Amino acid sequence: MSEITYNVYRDGEKVAEKLAENSYTDTDLEPGTTYEYQVSAENDAGESNLSEKVSVTTEEPEPEPEPEPDEVEGLEVTGSTENTVDLKWNK
Repeated sequence: MSEITYNVYRDGEKVAEKLAENSYTDTDLEPGTTYEYQVSAENDAGESNLSEKVSVTTEEPEPEPEPEPDEVEGLEVTGSTENTVDLKWNK
């Protein structure tokens, strides 16, 4: 009896072959992209039909956080009335 190995297909193209284990990690994929995967088994007699498709979408990267603004300096009152206040600052 010959050894069974596995082939992995992404979007219809073989991306891994002759895997001894029944797991695979696909790398260098695009973020936020949907991929379809299928797997086949293979031995000396040939390759099986492809499995049913599974679809997965890679995660979107977290956006870079905005830097906090510099602290406001030099706040001063430049005038006032009975119902208004005028303010001025450097930054």
